[in-house]
Amino acid sequence: MNPNSHSGRTAVLTAVLITTASLFLWGCTSNRVEDVPNKPPKAAAPAGAPASLSPKDQETVDKAWARYLTLNSIYVKASQTGAYDWNADPAKRPMYEYAAGKFLSTLERDLDFMREQGIVRTGEPKITLRRVVSVSATSILVESCVDDSATDAINKATRKSVAAPSQNKIYPVTLRAGLYADNAWRWVESFADRTSTC
Repeated sequence: MNPNSHSGRTAVLTAVLITTASLFLWGCTSNRVEDVPNKPPKAAAPAGAPASLSPKDQETVDKAWARYLTLNSIYVKASQTGAYDWNADPAKRPMYEYAAGKFLSTLERDLDFMREQGIVRTGEPKITLRRVVSVSATSILVESCVDDSATDAINKATRKSVAAPSQNKIYPVTLRAGLYADNAWRWVESFADRTSTC
């Protein structure tokens, strides 16, 4: 392929953008705000060791995590089918109840990009909650582990993979949820560290 041709540039751009896009929810990355660390915080206990939480905090984390899994399920289905309800009122879109701010915008931009480029995802990631970093009245910070080794990004027309090769497929993701005025936990920040494994 001639890298200077239009189709060559399009293929390279698509591969680069898919690499970035695959981090959004299946890898959960977005524009970080300054208080999110560049790497997931280190735990005093070994990774995977259960955090010592009060029953109330554990219940809060469980509820917020269940909402994250729902958010992920909506995103995965939309990325696999190319179908998402682009309601003119953003508050009526499927992910609005579960994500907010730049993170929600990033997820929707990712789905929109995939739709425009004719790209869909195959397979489903395995996501586990590794540990709870912190819990407060209005914020939860957790570290998860994403295994997307059984997933791919393909061109719908050609059925060929457009994913970047040799990418780390099992990696930690730091996520933050915030408590909103309607008493709902929404996921607002994430950072995937593909230089590490879990």
